Amino acid sequence: MKKARSAGLIGAGNLADSLPVRLHRLSESLGPVKSTSLRVASRISNTLRAGRPVVSYRDFDSCSLILVSVPSDHLPRVVTDLLAAGISWRGKSILLCSDWQDSSELAHLAARGASVGSISLVPGFDNLYLVEGDRAAILESKRLVGGRGTRTIAIERNLKPLYLAALTCTGSLLFALLLAASESLRHAGITPVLRTTLLERQLDRTLRAFLKGGRRAFPAPQELPRQLHTLAARDAKLAHYLEQTSHLASRLIEEG
Repeated sequence: MKKARSAGLIGAGNLADSLPVRLHRLSESLGPVKSTSLRVASRISNTLRAGRPVVSYRDFDSCSLILVSVPSDHLPRVVTDLLAAGISWRGKSILLCSDWQDSSELAHLAARGASVGSISLVPGFDNLYLVEGDRAAILESKRLVGGRGTRTIAIERNLKPLYLAALTCTGSLLFALLLAASESLRHAGITPVLRTTLLERQLDRTLRAFLKGGRRAFPAPQELPRQLHTLAARDAKLAHYLEQTSHLASRLIEEG
């Protein structure tokens, strides 16, 4: 007799380039697939070339692993429906496929006895995944991404916001600093092409210094009052941003 499949998927939104599509080992054990309608579930199943579309959450009762890949505004309703489905949660793992959300979104299911976790692809990598959550959920996620050339970074449950803080620092905050640097060079009359070259070189120098010396390599701003005075005459908002950012940066280094 053919062994029953043990994984299920709840999906919604655009799954064409989603995490479940990248999890090649998912197709080996995928059973029930549920979405906003049977038609959408069929489309997801066809995309993955695995699983069978279902209408009821009760079909997930036989699964040992349930993956949830839905837009963030859909998730509360999915959790509510799962709680009301009469599923026995002991021995089950639930993995949230999300770049920004984590296992804390599944807390009510954890209270029922489920092992919860989240999985996401680390930006900039094609084969490195961040997995977070309970031990059983982390083990399940590692099995899904296991294979030649793939790696995982595992962190304890509810610590994903700290990882996301690092992405914010190297993403949104760094972007704003680069914009400020570029605008300062523009006010100095430096051409766009040369601005790009200067920014690339300075970024490389700073990164190398940090990786080599850490906090000790912090280059304290030189002649900051003159910078602020000259910049304020051209762009008061930019000068204020530079002043505040420099002050906060110095505090972070000195008090660390």
